[in-house]
Amino acid sequence: MSDRNLIPYFLVLGPLFLVGAYMNWPASDLIGMRGTDSLINEADSLMPLLIAATLGTLMVLGGLYLLISDMMANASGMNKQLLSIASVLVVLTMAFFITGMGSNVTVINAEDLDVDSEDESYTFASDADKLGSQNAAFETGATVWQMSPVTWGLSLVLIGLVSFMMKRPESPMEYVLPALMPVGTIFLSLPIINNPALFSMVFPVVLLVHLIIGGLMLSGKISAPGAAEGGA
Repeated sequence: MSDRNLIPYFLVLGPLFLVGAYMNWPASDLIGMRGTDSLINEADSLMPLLIAATLGTLMVLGGLYLLISDMMANASGMNKQLLSIASVLVVLTMAFFITGMGSNVTVINAEDLDVDSEDESYTFASDADKLGSQNAAFETGATVWQMSPVTWGLSLVLIGLVSFMMKRPESPMEYVLPALMPVGTIFLSLPIINNPALFSMVFPVVLLVHLIIGGLMLSGKISAPGAAEGGA
């Protein structure tokens, strides 16, 4: 049991949690006061989705980080340096996601705090103060999230590039990891294109690619380039 490889499990389960939470998150395609209001209106029912989103994020990005670690075991020179950069980008992406979700938690939890109470601890001065604080928290999360496709997408590009340089594909299955290069390029370009509808289409596809890689690793069809073969 101790020899079990967690990478495929994380890459399979993480996208399921994350895409499920994303598809049901009320503020996934709303901005400004509409986004804040959507969280306020459904504050009582959002914590289970937040838990699923947090688990999904940690699993997906944790799986990527472990995949990079496996690839680094037998990498050297430029390949190892590129993978080191990719690992830093994955950590940054995780920080962006956790901060973004934390901002949404702030909006939700603020609904349980009093307004103009005699006890001034954890009390808003007025309803306007409360709403302004919630909107500021929501906008902070939205700002942080803006860069997550860039760091995540660039990490995918680097993983795909290094996998191609470490082991040139000889069969169709061996093109799966190098295919992360075009997928990552599209993903990191989304903030530049600035099309919310396109993001809503591409983000689930990116998660599906992670799931496919995890499934193929779980079935023994592919493995990390340069990594020792081991049972899933």
